[in-house]
Amino acid sequence: MPRRSTLASHSAGKRAGGNHRPTVAPRPSLRIATVSHTLDVRLAERLREFAFRQRVSESAVIEHALRTFFDGGSDVELGSELRRAGASLRRRV
Repeated sequence: MPRRSTLASHSAGKRAGGNHRPTVAPRPSLRIATVSHTLDVRLAERLREFAFRQRVSESAVIEHALRTFFDGGSDVELGSELRRAGASLRRRV
């Protein structure tokens, strides 16, 4: 006799007056950290607009961009590239 799926068993149990419930696997806990950084206003607006139109979170866009960035070279190479592009430390005044 073929086995029924958990959902089919649940529906059949309800019709027969049973109290069967489908088994739901617990969600894996996410290991996340919150960070806060300043962004150029135009870049922040573009991020918000893109995330809204694509129906994804701003955090997902930033995480993808950072993963792609870090996959692009060694820390020394990436640091040199940033400094050549004019990046420096930002200090709050």
